[in-house]
Amino acid sequence: MRSTILIVLTAIVLAAGTMVPTYAQQIEEVVVTAQKREENVQEVPISISTYSGEFLDQAGIDTLQDLGDYTPNLTLSTSSNVVNNRIIMRGVGSVGDNALEPSVAVFIDGVYYPRTSALVGSLTDIALVEVLRGPQGTLFGRNASMGALNIRTRAPSEEFEGEVRGSYGNYDALRVDGFVSGPLSDMLSGRLSLHHANRDGYGDNTFLDSGSKDEFGDWEDLTVRGKLYFEPSAELSATVTLDYSSVENEGNVIEVKDDTVLPGYAPIISAVLSPTGPFLPTGPVTEMIDADDYEINQDHRDDADDEQYGISADISWDIGSHTVRSITAFRDWNNESFESALRLPGDLFNRVSNYDAETVSQELQLLSPGSGRFQYVAGLYYYDEDYRIDQNFDLGADFCSPAVGNLVTATAAAALIPALTAAFTPLIGAGLAQAVASGIVVGALTTPAQLVALGVPAPLAPILLASAPPAAAIGGAAAAGCAAGPQTAAVDGEFRQDVSSLALFGQLTLHVTDQLRLTGGLRWTSDEKDGSFESVINNPIVAPPSPANPFGLQLRAAESSPDLEFDDNELTWMVNVSWFATDDIMLFGSYSTGYKSGGFNSEGANRPLTVNERVFGSETVDNWELGVKSAWFDQRVVANLTWYHTEISDFQDRLFDGVNFIVQNAGELTQQGIELDVQARPLEPLTLLLGVSYLDSEFDEYPNATNLPAIVAATQAMNRARLAAGLLPLPVPPRDLEGERNHFSPEWQLSLSAEWADALPNTTMTWFIRGEYQFVDDQNVGAETNGNPQSIQRAYDLFNARVGLRGDESRWELSAFVRNAFNQEYCQTIFNQPIGTTLGLIDPVSLGGMQRCVLGTPQTWGVEAAYRF
Repeated sequence: MRSTILIVLTAIVLAAGTMVPTYAQQIEEVVVTAQKREENVQEVPISISTYSGEFLDQAGIDTLQDLGDYTPNLTLSTSSNVVNNRIIMRGVGSVGDNALEPSVAVFIDGVYYPRTSALVGSLTDIALVEVLRGPQGTLFGRNASMGALNIRTRAPSEEFEGEVRGSYGNYDALRVDGFVSGPLSDMLSGRLSLHHANRDGYGDNTFLDSGSKDEFGDWEDLTVRGKLYFEPSAELSATVTLDYSSVENEGNVIEVKDDTVLPGYAPIISAVLSPTGPFLPTGPVTEMIDADDYEINQDHRDDADDEQYGISADISWDIGSHTVRSITAFRDWNNESFESALRLPGDLFNRVSNYDAETVSQELQLLSPGSGRFQYVAGLYYYDEDYRIDQNFDLGADFCSPAVGNLVTATAAAALIPALTAAFTPLIGAGLAQAVASGIVVGALTTPAQLVALGVPAPLAPILLASAPPAAAIGGAAAAGCAAGPQTAAVDGEFRQDVSSLALFGQLTLHVTDQLRLTGGLRWTSDEKDGSFESVINNPIVAPPSPANPFGLQLRAAESSPDLEFDDNELTWMVNVSWFATDDIMLFGSYSTGYKSGGFNSEGANRPLTVNERVFGSETVDNWELGVKSAWFDQRVVANLTWYHTEISDFQDRLFDGVNFIVQNAGELTQQGIELDVQARPLEPLTLLLGVSYLDSEFDEYPNATNLPAIVAATQAMNRARLAAGLLPLPVPPRDLEGERNHFSPEWQLSLSAEWADALPNTTMTWFIRGEYQFVDDQNVGAETNGNPQSIQRAYDLFNARVGLRGDESRWELSAFVRNAFNQEYCQTIFNQPIGTTLGLIDPVSLGGMQRCVLGTPQTWGVEAAYRF
């Protein structure tokens, strides 16, 4: 049914283009810099979607996440807080909360932003966003293996101008944007832009102890950018940019996914958190029903402060017919976050993180003239990064007691009751043995008289009582040992990484004829990384169990890897053939390679990693594309179609050990599909935009994926028994994902927008109405790639709308808007309940367990006003 809808919508837009009257306006030419020089986007032989700053304003696109709603095969997915996000293109992307390099490179004004976590703020005063699909290794370099986002902010203007834009909406959302721009002297002009926004959180919390509050998820962000443009001569110009931005956020709404909950889960959690012990539990129970209501029952303390600033200088010098360009940049990014890791109604296990990165980059380009039979660009790129992650785990007030005490008590009881029953059976018979064993272990039978009353011979009663301590005594010993150790920084983790990268690149286009062009490009990259990792266990309760530490929960292991090294040299290249069948139709085909640098695991694990496990290798990409770019009806319909086939080798992926993620080179992955972009002006007042993508995804090889939660839990239980018997633990058996789809790879995506803008009779004003529709097909959005069917987000639809008035020459604008108009509820990311296997929150039938859902943005609405001068 949904496939039929997609076909019908696509057909409507395409059919609308065939009914273009002679008075409809042409679609404006878009100039991009995807090949380091200004070109008409319709003459660039790669798959590109472009969005002007005017379009971003009119559509209410504020962030990269909003941009993904309009761009098939582009998604920005977030998880627990602002550092846990990933930019995904063609079904592949890396998370931003570790040292894993991105698969999609982001450049703003020619400066590389290495950490996707630093891209959660607003898109402010933007000139153009270019979404470049497929490997962009030749010109954009390292870590553009699946594509790149090339973002240009607005330049200082030759005449004085400015704008103020403000909006107010539900959740007490207030946003203000503005800029002023103009000449400062004959040779100098400047631009200053500002953005500030804040809103209340989307979630409500029913758990009010320990400082939690009923509303959470508040957001505030600030961006300031200043630009100076200096042009002392016609041959020489320079732009200096300074920017600062900050984000304060209380985390996302993360609920229990109710269709992964079994009836026994609530009693388990209640027993662990009960102040009266696990056998007669009282106290709070986590919410497990009515999910997707933006309501939780958790001791929610999440908080994140993100701050960054930078300075860059972009200098262009025309030397004869050539241009030399230099882009020099320094950036500093810092994020401090506090996260309630277990998300249960108790102050338990808290993650405190500090991320800090300083980067310096220098790019030199030599560009040939834009005319002539040959056109080329050559360059040198240097990049240096100093990256630090400090991550501690603090034990909350409820962790040692009651949680650890109850958990160990219940675990001890589960082992003691069968053992005592077997020992008592020869003495008092099987039926009575189980009752007596259970009573002694849970503490219900504490005197010989109670045993005699049940039928135990009087001489045996004191002997049976003395044969084993009540389980609560064992749990009490565990709780006491836990409380005796440090609570703050129970785990102290430090990661350090220094990156030095050097690249030489060149690209040449040969105009074989007026219609036929041949382009080839090479890039040599040398990456050197030095790093260290240390995990210090200050409280043994979080360490793996051992004879000396029988109550260890195996949340983290001690480790010291002081001398990590990674070196790699990679040659990436591309060849492209384009043929202009007519002035308005271009056919192209290309082969390109991509490269994503290897590196180090920056997180700890529940066992010490070897040096070989701590280091992972580079990922490489081979990509084939065929496409057509076309314009019809005198530039009133533009339609572009691309087929691609991408093979990824040594695919970098993360394994989850219950609390932490470990990166490994997983295997081979093939992503292939079709992308369609259409713009149409079938009538003078009507503008239509359509984007459709089809994606076929398959692992050709992935033998060592994380197994499903029930298998992990069974292995943990077996290892507890092995340790009790003096045997070494066994690893969790891996899962083979050959033939499975990659996560975050929906088969179909569609975006459709339509705007009708017409003059208001007898006025100089224009009224407009705008509607937008997005469809996303079924996809697995699990944070770990293990093919868990519980992590599948079913297909969903989103609708946005805006209606308003514009003044003469768009000098002012008033509008009302709604996003996610029908309050569609969906999961951006799904992940296993942390330590869910330890708690026993597993399903022996599906082999899954309790899952958490990071909900998408609910319905938002408001009013907006803008004034330009």
